Amino acid sequence: MDENLAVGWFPSEAPINPVEEGCGFVVHAAEGENGELWARVGKQCLSAFRRLKNVHVYYVVALREQGAIYYAAADQKAHGLAAFPMMRPIAIDPFNKDEKLFAGVHQSALGQIGFRVDTRVQAVHVGRLPEFSTAFGTAHAADAHVEGLPGQIAAIGGRWHFSQDAGDNLSIVDPGHPSGLIHGLLEISAVSDVCGLVWRFRDKDNFWLLKLSTLGCTLVAKQSGKEITIATNTGHALRERSTHSVQILDWDGQVSCFLDEARLFDLSAEADSIESATGVGIWKSYDSGPRWHSFEAHPREVPIPLMAPVEAPWNQLGASLSYADGFTGTAGELDRRTTELGGGQWARTLGAGVIDVDGLGSARVRASVDRPNPGRTFYSLPWDLPGFADLEVTIEPPGERQGQDQRGRAGLLFWQDSDNYVCVTTWLDDVYQGASISVFIKRLGFEELYDAVWTNVADKVVWGKRFRMRVAFDGNRFAILIDDELVMQRSLTDIYPDDAALQILRVGLAVNWEWGDDTGSVFTSFKARR
Repeated sequence: MDENLAVGWFPSEAPINPVEEGCGFVVHAAEGENGELWARVGKQCLSAFRRLKNVHVYYVVALREQGAIYYAAADQKAHGLAAFPMMRPIAIDPFNKDEKLFAGVHQSALGQIGFRVDTRVQAVHVGRLPEFSTAFGTAHAADAHVEGLPGQIAAIGGRWHFSQDAGDNLSIVDPGHPSGLIHGLLEISAVSDVCGLVWRFRDKDNFWLLKLSTLGCTLVAKQSGKEITIATNTGHALRERSTHSVQILDWDGQVSCFLDEARLFDLSAEADSIESATGVGIWKSYDSGPRWHSFEAHPREVPIPLMAPVEAPWNQLGASLSYADGFTGTAGELDRRTTELGGGQWARTLGAGVIDVDGLGSARVRASVDRPNPGRTFYSLPWDLPGFADLEVTIEPPGERQGQDQRGRAGLLFWQDSDNYVCVTTWLDDVYQGASISVFIKRLGFEELYDAVWTNVADKVVWGKRFRMRVAFDGNRFAILIDDELVMQRSLTDIYPDDAALQILRVGLAVNWEWGDDTGSVFTSFKARR
């Protein structure tokens, strides 16, 4: 159940377990971090990154004579993904030898404790692409056999540059742009062989190195000639008379290193002076004789190959500010207050709960652990553009840490009437490690709790720490951002295909019931754009 979506190429039309066959992406449930994107490498799955959100994703699996290369993108920049029309190289499988393959999209389940929203597949394209007709596809540096000879010309990327220093041998090629995916196949000839992949190479005194041996693996940064060990892993090592796949992912300040399908290291790489350095290559100790082949390095982003027209992504945001309220001025209940910009009058639109303004820059839900907010509560402003609204709010969840029985259920409202509305609210609770953003929908006077949709957002929402939620909505499609990171996209027609678009006649603040009530969330800013 945790591996709930597989996309790619499979050796049968309906594989019994697509996670264990072929060349494909797999989406794995990652608890509070929402999703984990896997790619099949050899006989296992390589975990490219966690915190994959519920957004529109373009998956591209390009077959090679042997194996495949994987790419992914989103409508706009999201965690781990490039923004359309670019895509990000995710992984390389150099091993698969299936002679006959079927393109497939296989769904297991998406949901929890009865919630239900199917994955939506917009399009499937299958074809032969000129961009992938060469041996290394989109690589900007590559060579079938790396001899490390001075002046040797690589298949892609120019000449190899050879240097020797303190008993170490470096063979470097410079494609002129930083690399996001580096891969090579490795065979060692002796137990004593020590070798590795080099990237972020500026000069012989400044580069990053993944060092490999039969004793384990080490991640090293060389800075101003000084070698600094960042991390070690003795649980995975090279084996004699074996062919190993070695790959490195480096983008958005995150570095991941893999031996075959096993993750060796995954760390946040703080910006350093060589983060944008462009040299890549191989390293070996002076007395080692490893054999590297099928070496390739790809840019962090490459264009998506369009085989047929694809609907343009919807990522509309408001450009003109209609309302803004920082909740300064006269203290009192939010009801009947006039916004600081736009002259709108707040009105309690639904529920028995109360939001109080302190006049110093906060509007607080009148609630506590002992007396939580009594169910769903809305405060709203009139809206004269029924087909679009872009709302932003800054929220400080109640409490200071987990274990205090504090609950956050605050967010935003899009209102047509008492029978038709959408609220987008946080869910922060002691009973789960992590938080989520939830969308509850009432249409035609009916609300099915289990039609709610959500995405887990890990530590982007925590007790006592302010965050900004922004939701753009056109009555059908919506995009949700937390602190400017896209975390969720959906359409109401995903859930109710035959319903007309919601008419947005009021907008505002929401306090929701979701398996418990709010205990005192604080709003510190509200903005409405068109």
